[in-house]
Amino acid sequence: MRYSGRVTGKNKMIPAEKCARAGLCADCAHSNRIESSRGSLFYLCELSARDPAFPKYPRLPVLQCSGYTRAGRG
Repeated sequence: MRYSGRVTGKNKMIPAEKCARAGLCADCAHSNRIESSRGSLFYLCELSARDPAFPKYPRLPVLQCSGYTRAGRG
């Protein structure tokens, strides 16, 4: 089956246009998608807790990242 977005491990679908706006964060194993009560979408970089080189909430879209690991893979 094809989707017009990405289905995350949390069974939440992310529309394709939001994936493009987030860049690598949309499917990174270290990213945590946070939606505010007003509907704003943020990506929390969990690597920032261990390494100050990574911003807590990176400016999107992230096109390059040394910590990027695709979710679902090692």
